[in-house]
Amino acid sequence: MRALWRHENGMMNIIEVPEPSIERDDDVKIKVMYNTIGIQDLRMKRSWDFYAKGGIAGYEMAGVITDLGDHARAKGFYIGQKVTGTVVKFCGDCLYCQKGQENNCLQLDVNSGTLCDVIVWDVNQILPLPSAVTTFEIGCLLEPVAVVYMAAQKIQITVDDNVCIFGGDFNGLVLLQLAKLLGARTVTVVEAKKHNRDLAQQLGADYVIDPFNENLETELFRVSDFIGFQKVAITSSQPNLISTAFNVTARGGTVLTTVYFSQDQRISINSVKFFAMNITITSSFLYTKQLLHETRNLLPKLKLKGLISQEYSFEDFAAAFSAEQHSCFPRIGIKMAD
Repeated sequence: MRALWRHENGMMNIIEVPEPSIERDDDVKIKVMYNTIGIQDLRMKRSWDFYAKGGIAGYEMAGVITDLGDHARAKGFYIGQKVTGTVVKFCGDCLYCQKGQENNCLQLDVNSGTLCDVIVWDVNQILPLPSAVTTFEIGCLLEPVAVVYMAAQKIQITVDDNVCIFGGDFNGLVLLQLAKLLGARTVTVVEAKKHNRDLAQQLGADYVIDPFNENLETELFRVSDFIGFQKVAITSSQPNLISTAFNVTARGGTVLTTVYFSQDQRISINSVKFFAMNITITSSFLYTKQLLHETRNLLPKLKLKGLISQEYSFEDFAAAFSAEQHSCFPRIGIKMAD
């Protein structure tokens, strides 16, 4: 079968690899119909980087079941069913998995990638597409939306909150929509790329600000009634925005990051500000299995189609990755089969 292979030096090319087959009762074989890629797919392989892996590239897919083991069939899956899933495999046995906190799994594993004709995954990684989702491209987005949904639950946005999102990438634009659904008082998006700023406005942001504005902090205080923001989310991997995010957080506010930076990057805050202003600093990584299933019902409520800015064929992968590298679109679609 065809597979897009990522070499350790970052180079990629389509190669032929053996097609995987069903080996266990829990296995599900899927014909991959569609993939989406984002900025995280451009990372070089690094041992400490969760998203930077060698081998078959990609991790957001939707497809059709072509074969499955007896246990998977007993769970209600069937040949011809449209499915999506997560490349992440939770152990199911550690203390955190037993408590339903799989995002803290001690033996987290990541499957081979999805930019190939066929994959075989464990049944626990597979979810059927909801009936309201009629296209494979939207089905691909269940996993990254779950990442943002987990963050939204952790930051606990309420109707009285002024929310500031540093980053109008995919995570930021989905979080914008979730904040609106949760009834936030205002939502401000700080984003450098004009294409993404335009999307933020279309999706209902109350204020959209270019971070290169020389009066950035002053402008952010102005739109937050000179109090600051009760909830601040950092979805951009630009470390120069970290200090600004802390500076515009209101008393008793929360700062949450959904990204990590380089291995050497440190996050610091003035200790007096941290103590006297009762600021909470937290992060959000992955999702629980329960939340992943809940995200299925959330997909139809979000405007996701516009976040896939361009579409390419599998054979045209080089153009797809080049477009993402130069423009940093929220997502780019790769059509695997007709």
